Amino acid sequence: MLNDIMGLPFFYPAVWLLICACLFGFLQSLFPLDPTPRPIRRDIWMDIGYWMLGPSVYASIGAFLIGAGFIVLFGGNLDAAVAWSNTGAPWLADWPLWLQALGVLIVTDISLYWTHRLFHSNALWRFHAIHHAPETLDWLHSVRFHPINLIFHSIFANAVALWIGFPPAAVAVLAPFNVLYSTMVHANLNWTFGPLRHVFASPVFHRWHHTGADEGGSKNFAATFSFLDHLFGTFYMPKDQKPMNLGLTDRDMPSNLLGQWLYPLMPSEPQQAKDAPAKPTTVQ
Repeated sequence: MLNDIMGLPFFYPAVWLLICACLFGFLQSLFPLDPTPRPIRRDIWMDIGYWMLGPSVYASIGAFLIGAGFIVLFGGNLDAAVAWSNTGAPWLADWPLWLQALGVLIVTDISLYWTHRLFHSNALWRFHAIHHAPETLDWLHSVRFHPINLIFHSIFANAVALWIGFPPAAVAVLAPFNVLYSTMVHANLNWTFGPLRHVFASPVFHRWHHTGADEGGSKNFAATFSFLDHLFGTFYMPKDQKPMNLGLTDRDMPSNLLGQWLYPLMPSEPQQAKDAPAKPTTVQ
């Protein structure tokens, strides 16, 4: 019976949802950046829908993307592609698992940084605007991404690591870390990480990214390592200031999940776009 339950496609997302609700709900009550009492959001069910549907919807697409990449890399040699995808590159075989995982984390964060910047360009912005639309931000918003955004951002980053030759185990072992870290940086927490803010992304660091483009909305693209933003000139954390003005992007965002998935395909509303702060148009 237990095995049958664990085999359900929604089991593991539900477990992670419960873990994060308990952990970050508690932490937000102790260390809130914005202490304003707020009622339960009316759109909370949409975020739960994103959380529960995401893994089952994107898993097969991600597997296809990764498999197709291996076939292209090996010129259609299926045996070589399968061997590489199962065990990784021979030159990585002697690395301990922790070092392989660290390598995956660095490679994926570099990929995530640049694809994140690309989704802030005019061509892809409406796919990413879904994530920036909320005027409040808490841990549950960490999953509000359009499928195209998620596939060519998060899934693509893992695919790059696998194509390079990191074994699947090194990618899989990071999965719990990635869930918790992404949820943490979206949480309503007053953590800056002190001097380590120049190395690791913190909740305050990422919250600045959710302000308007005239503040930090075109800065702080890193998922884990904020030093990437230092390296590429996009670090933004004003001293003794709080990032409070959130969601200042597209004002015509649908309030339901299906509407948001269709949103990038719909024509924009000129007046509302005019009222919103200017968005970055190029990737430098």
